Amino acid sequence: MEALKQKFVQLFFYGFFHGIKSGYYALRYFFVRDILKKPFFCRQIFDYKLCLDTRDPGISKELAIFGQREMEHRMILKEILKPSMTIWDLGANIGYYAIMEAKIIGPQGKVYAVEPSPSNVELLKKNVALNRREDVVEISAVGISNRNGQAEFFLSEMSNVNTFHPTTREGARAAHLTGKAITVPIMDVPTFIAGKRPVDLVRMDIEGHEVEVFESIIRAIDSQNFSARILFETHFPKYDDAAHNMREKLQGLFMRGYVPKIIASTDERKARFREYGYIPERLVKTDGAVRGMYYNVKPEDAVRFICDLGGVRTVLLERIR
Repeated sequence: MEALKQKFVQLFFYGFFHGIKSGYYALRYFFVRDILKKPFFCRQIFDYKLCLDTRDPGISKELAIFGQREMEHRMILKEILKPSMTIWDLGANIGYYAIMEAKIIGPQGKVYAVEPSPSNVELLKKNVALNRREDVVEISAVGISNRNGQAEFFLSEMSNVNTFHPTTREGARAAHLTGKAITVPIMDVPTFIAGKRPVDLVRMDIEGHEVEVFESIIRAIDSQNFSARILFETHFPKYDDAAHNMREKLQGLFMRGYVPKIIASTDERKARFREYGYIPERLVKTDGAVRGMYYNVKPEDAVRFICDLGGVRTVLLERIR
């Protein structure tokens, strides 16, 4: 407990100095956006650069000011990725993770970056070229799903929360949607696998559509012995046992040898892991919250946290048999 208290103090001072730096970049960003009226703002992000859309109030604005996001997600990637690995990046957006992954796995690795939004694809291409990673990152302008064909894709004011699922489990319209939708191509996992290198990690942040992808992955496990690690962001409001059943998909993965290797809380001040006897091994300050990193949570508890209680941000699944 004392070690956790010390970590909270360290995170406070980290946040203070990071706030000063963010203020400097905020001034630069607003000058470029509002005074110069330029459509793009280029920003150093860790050991790479990103071209950011000044018209986007979502991920582009956040990265322009803070230079980082979802640090628990980055920590997991740095922990598990090795040179020459192959990654599927589903919901690659403008390339925040795709470029990060490409830098870690090196020139012999491969990132299959999947993004259905045409505007995001254009900026993703720009960022791949900006970082000279064209030989590593292969972009597919599709959505991965549980079938082949086309689907309606609902657009948001913020480029990182476009979705195939416009309503929550209570039937409410998801926040920030513009009311516009486009039709995009989709394909299932067995189809996407064809002709590609064996995959080591599937990373996805796809606004609830992970339910459909898991259904498709289960078919790939049964037919093609799929065994890649799966790193995904949860979307608790999109899960509904009657209409959009995440519980069933998780249980199907666990029956086939997957286990929850790491689970990160959304905000440690509200998380309920400790009620069930779990203590975080690490604390991470990110996105205005302190997130806990929990290792080797029991599968039945993982289902409870993800589907019933909420408070889960990021999950790493690993197949052990």
